[in-house]
Amino acid sequence: MTTELQRIIDGLGHRLQRNVSVDDWRLRQLAFSSHEYGAVDPLREQSIFKRGVPSGADTWTFASGAKTAEGPFRPPLAPEIGATMQRLCVPIRADGALLGFIWILEGDNPLNDSEIEGVLATLGTVAILIQRDQLALELHRTRSRELLRDLAVRDDARARERAAAELVDADLFVASEPAVAVVLTLHPGDQALTDGERNAVEGRLERVGGQLPDRRHIGLVRRDHGLLLLSDKDPLVGGDAKLALIEELVKNLDRDLPDARVIAGIGEPVPHLRDFDHSYRQAEQAARVARVVEGFGSVAAFGGLGVYGLLARLPGDELSLESHHPGLQRLLDLGPKGEQLAGTLEAFLEHAGDVQAAAEQLYVHRTTLYYRLQRIEEITGAQLTSGEDRLALHLGLKIARLIGLRRG
Repeated sequence: MTTELQRIIDGLGHRLQRNVSVDDWRLRQLAFSSHEYGAVDPLREQSIFKRGVPSGADTWTFASGAKTAEGPFRPPLAPEIGATMQRLCVPIRADGALLGFIWILEGDNPLNDSEIEGVLATLGTVAILIQRDQLALELHRTRSRELLRDLAVRDDARARERAAAELVDADLFVASEPAVAVVLTLHPGDQALTDGERNAVEGRLERVGGQLPDRRHIGLVRRDHGLLLLSDKDPLVGGDAKLALIEELVKNLDRDLPDARVIAGIGEPVPHLRDFDHSYRQAEQAARVARVVEGFGSVAAFGGLGVYGLLARLPGDELSLESHHPGLQRLLDLGPKGEQLAGTLEAFLEHAGDVQAAAEQLYVHRTTLYYRLQRIEEITGAQLTSGEDRLALHLGLKIARLIGLRRG
């Protein structure tokens, strides 16, 4: 938001004695009148205080004809998104291209023709300022993304050091604040994103950035995933707020891309920007685990993975049942009966060998449980009285989920 654009919006609000704001064509707020004139509705409050619009506001805006309107128009009221007061929307165009919108909260007192003419007289200047800001913003984003790529390099510590230093020196990211990585995946494995998926992820990352203070976020779309660098000290993304922000991001992407399954992984905060690759690796691992292990949902934090966090660090060729307990593979090869026995074994181990608790979880009699445990020992060759065998089997069951052999 430039000083000039803010000054124009403040002046317009003062002349009209109305609440005024300006968005770009993606509905990212660029400026709003700093003085409030009368009552406002929930949509206005949310767009200012949360620096974003509620889910459905974009659909409402564009369904009202915002993309094609050649002049001012009044969208219908929409209480479900908080638009309970009448607005005048004025499209901003340059050479036919849509740049954004000026929004004026009218309420029950619509602007007269003279006032609307005064608004139209500002459009040329506002368009020039938006274009100038968009160019500067794109240069800013391009450099930030280039440095984020260097910051995420795995095998070049010097490149990471240089990128961290330049991000701070160029005032592209805050200094001396802990950094955290968020990874967004749409598909299993390393399947590349389509052009449509890339555009959707990039657009949503930019919308998230529009809700956060400058210099505390950088978004990047890589070949097969989206990446978000956040300052963990920002109160808008600290603690539970970070989880809520990412959950909303995933929900919006799910709506944009119904054929994909969006999963987000969140790494642990690192104290220095140069160590961002550690959080990035953890975020990738969290997303990977959440995709193949049921129970983690669509957003998983590395710190909440438990033993899966440890297993996910192992090289891919180390994650096999044979390398931990070959007998478990024989159990799973039995098909549905083997899966039933594996579930029994898992309940028994999860309850630390407490037969009564495991039987209650499985809704079976203790005699049935004892019989199944005996069959498990016969098939696997393990001794469930052996702590070492119990540990190997327990890890093997976790690995089976991680490599997709078990889905229940």
